[in-house]
This record gives sequence, C-alpha cells and structure tokens, in this order.
Amino acid sequence: MLAFSTPVKLLTVLVSSIQIVSANTPIKWDDFWANGGHTAAVAAVPMYHFGRPRHQTPCYPQAGQTNGRQTNGSPTTACGDLGKGCADPGPWKGQNTLGNPFPVYYTVKECNKKVRVAYSIYYSHDSGHMSDWENVIVEWNGDGAGGWKREGLFLGYHGKWEYLSWRDVQNTVNGESDKFDQDAKDRDHPKVYAGAFYHAMFHTRKTSIDSCINSRDEFRSNDWYLLPGNDLVQDGNLILDGWDWGAANTNPSTLRKDLCKV
Repeated sequence: MLAFSTPVKLLTVLVSSIQIVSANTPIKWDDFWANGGHTAAVAAVPMYHFGRPRHQTPCYPQAGQTNGRQTNGSPTTACGDLGKGCADPGPWKGQNTLGNPFPVYYTVKECNKKVRVAYSIYYSHDSGHMSDWENVIVEWNGDGAGGWKREGLFLGYHGKWEYLSWRDVQNTVNGESDKFDQDAKDRDHPKVYAGAFYHAMFHTRKTSIDSCINSRDEFRSNDWYLLPGNDLVQDGNLILDGWDWGAANTNPSTLRKDLCKV
C-alpha cells in the first residue's frame, strides 16, 4: 500500500488545483421578463473591443439619449479624423486598455419558441453618415431541464446579419476573471470587435488591412475593451419610437418590431 500513497496524494493535489470553468451558464425563463429582462440581458452582454487604425483614436460609443432626449449625431469625418465629434475611449495604454463606459441598450423578444436578446450601441457617426447604431443578438433555447442556454449569435453588418452557433464564436468569457482568455469556447459572453471605420460587428480581429474600406476586411482590433456591468446594460425602451436616426435604421426602436425577422 505504501507504494501507492505518493501517486494518490499527487493525483489528489493535481485534481484539486484544476480550475473548473463553467460553460454557457443557464438562466431561468422568468429572467427574460422580470424587471424588463435585465437579468437575461446582463447574462450574455458582449465584451466589446475597438481598434486604433493608423494610430488614430476611433469614434467611440456613447449614450443614445439623456434624460429622455435624443442624442444628436455629428457630421461624418469620412476616413479622416475618426474620433472628431465622438465620445473619447480614454487614454490608450496598449492592447486591452479598459475603455470609458458607455450604455448598451437591450431588447428582448420571444421568436419561434426561442428568445432573442438584442444589444445596441450608439455612435455619433461612422465613416459614411451621421448617427450610427450597431447591433448584436444572442439567441437562447431551452436546455430540456428547465433552463435556457445561449444557442447562437447574430452580428450586425450594415443591415445584414452573420449567424454563428454559440460554439463557433471564436472567443467567449465568463466575466472579469477570464476576460483576457483567448480561444475559449461556449462561455457566457461573446467577444465582439467593432470595425474601425464603419463599425460592423465581428467575432474576430483583423489588422492586416488598415485602409478605409466598408467590407468584411475592415480593420478591427483590441486596443480598447469594455465588458459592460449591470448599470450600463439599459432597457432599449429608453430609445423612443419616432426618433429619426437617419441612415442608422436598425436600432432599438426598429428591433422592437423586427427582431423576429432577423
């Protein structure tokens, strides 16, 4: 028996030292509807990333309303001074710099026995027009055991959508403790990357092309990031129907009507 005591003790130590990372934590049906669905929205809010093309400060998201009043956009600077007229991300300190806070507006809707939670962020402009809304949708499905798990991710791309199975999202995290992990699958929050010029949403970085192009090759990186906390995840009903956003015609108001059409 003595011959086996050391290996057994070593195995016990190794097993106890392994960090168990929970994956795709289920939530309850009521979480989608109680308190306006805030619990469900917080459960899968994206971790956002913003790039620094040509060593420029990008246009950065900001509130779409203040005290019930619509935020006015600013004139586009095309491919020039990207950050002019926009919110400031804060001082850049290298990759994965924590950015200044901004609100994320959520919309919840049941669609064909699944539930979709849309996340919308507002910019003062992009490289094409004044005022800009960009969107991500997390789709939930019942797990057969009374819970609901993340099943898919829709990434907004100028009025169109790219769909990914949740397991195919390149990087996901559970929260603050693992937010810099890479290539982790099937966790709670997707890492998303904003195109630097036109702000389309992607689940991958791309830094090989640093030119002002409106395509899937748009520059995006992780110079700044934000994983929004509870207070930054806000009800999309704050963005009122009837507000004119110009060319930014996929926004919390339109998603309230059209989320199931995506």
